[in-house]
Amino acid sequence: MKGRRGHSALLIAGVAAALMLAGCGGGHGGAAGTTSTTAGTSAPPTTGGATTTTTGVSSAAGGWSKPVTIAAGVDLSVVSCPVAAFCMVGTKSGQSYRVTAGQPASVGPVGSAPSPQGGSYLTCTSATFCAAVPNLNQAVLFNGTSWSAPTTIPAAQGFESIGCVGTTFCVSIDGEGNSFVFNGRSWSGNVGAWGAANQISCATASFCLAAEGGPSLWNGHSWTRPTDADPQGQLNAVSCAAATFCIAVDSAGDVLTWNGSGFSAPTPVATEPPVSGSDASGLTGVSCPTPTFCRAVDSLGRVFGYDGTTWSAGTQIDSGHALTGISCPTVSSCVAVDNDGRAFISGKPGGT
Repeated sequence: MKGRRGHSALLIAGVAAALMLAGCGGGHGGAAGTTSTTAGTSAPPTTGGATTTTTGVSSAAGGWSKPVTIAAGVDLSVVSCPVAAFCMVGTKSGQSYRVTAGQPASVGPVGSAPSPQGGSYLTCTSATFCAAVPNLNQAVLFNGTSWSAPTTIPAAQGFESIGCVGTTFCVSIDGEGNSFVFNGRSWSGNVGAWGAANQISCATASFCLAAEGGPSLWNGHSWTRPTDADPQGQLNAVSCAAATFCIAVDSAGDVLTWNGSGFSAPTPVATEPPVSGSDASGLTGVSCPTPTFCRAVDSLGRVFGYDGTTWSAGTQIDSGHALTGISCPTVSSCVAVDNDGRAFISGKPGGT
């Protein structure tokens, strides 16, 4: 899943102020922009957003901030925002950054070299609990200040993704299909899976969905065999608001909806062809804090919104770069990151 220009302290301070007014933080999904292109057309999307204030944040509800530099020129591969005004951002090389009220600060490397094998190698459930599988066979925890020393899991062979609920349940999958469970104190032995997972989203400790070659479900004890739910593309990301509602997105620009018993057919959302020279991989991230609010991002720098019934056309917030992930803890707050070290923040003043 997937500017070099620095920004002044005034911009970041303004974004921070807007976020504190919003009273909201991170998670998967983002607020819709105000200007968008019609899906299915070949014309490049227009730049979305309403009139911006002097702080750089749109004054309209659901507007997106100007880019906030996290690590200039660096590929940000994962973002997890569990609560208001707090996100953890990870890079492809395994560096991490805490973003509090819009202000980034380095937290240092997640574990030790080599670099993480997957784009969803960390997740947070609160501002004082994150879990990550950043190495071939290591797991680490974040306590609100720093990452723990790595715990080595000898049977693991190249961790790629992890999903958690609270502080006493996490489940991970490695590149060989081995899966391991954390109970708040230690990691279990291999509980089995069916291959590498691009992302895992858990609604409860007894329900998780992994986006693999096909979706696979966790029932609290084991994983089901992946289903051939999406013959049109590679599943890139998934987000579950409940055991009866998940959205998966793919490399063809389609979404698939889980209703508790099965998946819908792939529905085209990001249908415009890639612009010249882009490294297109369709929809690259999705976040659904509720079944009636989801936001998805794509490799052309656009955000798409879901209201429980339909998907909006794309609003471009990041011209010339791929958005690689998005996290919305509430319907009033989202943070998207890109492959050039920047974050975009959506918040509604007075929201919760």
